[in-house]
Amino acid sequence: MDWQDYVVTAIMIAAAAAVVRWLWRLVCGRSRGGCASCASTQCPLRKIKNRQ
Repeated sequence: MDWQDYVVTAIMIAAAAAVVRWLWRLVCGRSRGGCASCASTQCPLRKIKNRQ
């Protein structure tokens, strides 16, 4: 195997991991959109930002 094969394999593994992570979030119902500083969806700062 040449170095190109290793690079392609690494890219494929990274892509598969991203897809698995996306599917896991989809199934578990976790979504992004929390507070930028604490990642909480119930943060008071996030509520203030939504009203503006």
